[in-house]
Amino acid sequence: MSSSTLDYSQDPKRPQYDLIIRKDKPFNAEPHIQDLVKHYITPEKYMFVRSHGPVPMHLNDSHSITIHGGINTKQFTVQQLKTQFKKAHVMMAMQCAGNRRDGLHRVKHTKGVIWGAAAVGNTTFAGCRLRDVLHAVGVVSFKNDLHVAFESVEQCEETNCYGSSIPLCKALDEFGDVLLAYEMNGKPLTRDHGYPLRVVVPGYIGARSVKYLKSIIVQDHESTSYFQQRDYKLLPANVDCEKEAEEYWCKVPSIGEFNVQSFVCYPPPTQNDHDMNKFILSQGYALSGGGRGIQRVDVSNDNGETWQVAKLYQPSLTTSAHIWGWCLWTIQLEYKGYPIVCRAVDSAGNVQQEYPVWNYRGVLNNSWRTVNL
Repeated sequence: MSSSTLDYSQDPKRPQYDLIIRKDKPFNAEPHIQDLVKHYITPEKYMFVRSHGPVPMHLNDSHSITIHGGINTKQFTVQQLKTQFKKAHVMMAMQCAGNRRDGLHRVKHTKGVIWGAAAVGNTTFAGCRLRDVLHAVGVVSFKNDLHVAFESVEQCEETNCYGSSIPLCKALDEFGDVLLAYEMNGKPLTRDHGYPLRVVVPGYIGARSVKYLKSIIVQDHESTSYFQQRDYKLLPANVDCEKEAEEYWCKVPSIGEFNVQSFVCYPPPTQNDHDMNKFILSQGYALSGGGRGIQRVDVSNDNGETWQVAKLYQPSLTTSAHIWGWCLWTIQLEYKGYPIVCRAVDSAGNVQQEYPVWNYRGVLNNSWRTVNL
């Protein structure tokens, strides 16, 4: 759908946000990188906003979602989900798959919103477990070839509405913590963040956490949505345009979990040398997908010749079997005139790769550059 035919006149006002606007219509914005590590739980004013079209305005607690669970089809209003199912909580890092796209865009033209390194945040969500809702419609076991597809009411620039899917095994996992969320950070979802109901999929790229949920379908294939089949996939490095990509869309899998990564948030890359003290407290974030925590973050102030181990802050909810939240790190360093760089290791021993693999749209293989470009 062309952006010229979409009506943005009813989008919410956003005076409370202290964000860098990366695109006005649809609204896409992220915080200043140094603000990102001021809080372990990211407040709404510093939480990035990813939109594909106008923010739906007609939704409330009477909004209903349809669930197709094979032979059973049921409808629940948001209010029924709140009252008929046990409330659960999850603390998780939400990250746009295009986070840090600006690094590639400096050396190679990319499609999509040109994000910095702050299209990520760590929040708490509350809602009912998707697992419980699927059980209520008779979906109690899974086969490895089944998927749960989500459809949104959000009209998009690229297609009629937003859609995505995850494997059914993730949705039914007792420890997968997938929610149909109606609260963020202890308050009702705002319109920018999915009011009145969204999916949240811990450990997966944000593209799978569908906002403004309309329907859930259990099926024997991935979502046929544009955003599952023709976006958020890793194509060979030689693919440079849409025409060359045609051969590969049906051959490569969609991105699900993200890999281990880290970034230096302070000092920010825009800070001048003459503003630096001899000793500085450097700060940043690290995270990994799949419920893996961060084991170590190494930091270098001499162009990678030597590395020092940073101090980590990574509390987790005691009710969760996995660590879905991010890790904040700090270290006192002598400033030597080089960019400060970092690398992370997660609890499975996966080491952050030094160079990223990109597709032509600037979506990362979640193996990240360790420097502030």
